[in-house]
Amino acid sequence: MFVFPALSAATAGAMLVLQILLAFAVSGARGQANIWIGIGNAPNLERAARRHANLAENAGLFVVGFTLLELSGRWPTLLLILCPGFIVVRLFHAVGLSQENTNNPFRLIGGVGTYLIGLVLGGALLWLSAVDAIARY
Repeated sequence: MFVFPALSAATAGAMLVLQILLAFAVSGARGQANIWIGIGNAPNLERAARRHANLAENAGLFVVGFTLLELSGRWPTLLLILCPGFIVVRLFHAVGLSQENTNNPFRLIGGVGTYLIGLVLGGALLWLSAVDAIARY
């Protein structure tokens, strides 16, 4: 019987909304700078584009990982920590990249938090895969 991966879906939904909000910010920055391709010499547009691109670089793979972990039916408490944690650290990262000085605590927390969650999620998936493979074969 299929069980809908609700926590992963909620995380995906949050990432989609954040991605669209960041895309709107890029569009607005493009309009203000009158730059329609690339970033030209517009620091505000560059920050907006990096916020958008960085989320796009990370969110999809993490959501796939969360979904696989959730579908495994194992370690639900870990998933209850990782999914909301990922949403929070990605918000921190976006706020950090919104600042004129991008060397700030928000970006640091967002970046390091993303790395840590990724390492834990990746490690959990590798562990579960190994245990399942050993048991199956």
